[in-house]
Amino acid sequence: MMLKVIGGLLILAACGLMGIAAANKYSQRPKDIRRFRASIQMLETEIIYGCTPLPQAFHNIANKVEGTLKSFYHFISEDLSVGFSYSMVAAWSKGLEKLVCDTSLTSSDKELIDNFGKVLGSSDREDQKKHFELFYIQLKQNEEQAEEARKKNEKMYKSLGFLSGIVIFILLV
Repeated sequence: MMLKVIGGLLILAACGLMGIAAANKYSQRPKDIRRFRASIQMLETEIIYGCTPLPQAFHNIANKVEGTLKSFYHFISEDLSVGFSYSMVAAWSKGLEKLVCDTSLTSSDKELIDNFGKVLGSSDREDQKKHFELFYIQLKQNEEQAEEARKKNEKMYKSLGFLSGIVIFILLV
């Protein structure tokens, strides 16, 4: 009997942790979008106001940010500097694949960021400034959607995890 109770408690804990892990995905996405937007604002400053060439601008941003964004910008900087990719679009897309794997960004976020990378560095400063402004608006919309999804789903997944653990515990005992 004692073994059943211990096993049931372990199952309850495991189900609760699975619920917390699922809820964490929803709470992490708005944070990832905010961090990315802040890094893009730094990039805009480098490009528009500092007139910094793209490889150097990406290198400068990589030195200012942390975590997955650091590796994202460093990868693009290296890719453009060394010449693995001969276009900004190719380097951006390769870096984005790595970024999406390491964050909670969704396919809609990836598509938005990828489309921005296609216009980055392809026109004069005034046009680039307009692209940045449009991108900020679109990122803000994605961030608001992510926040709504977080509010809607975070508590549900946590509760669902523990409740499923309780059901299994009751069935075992």
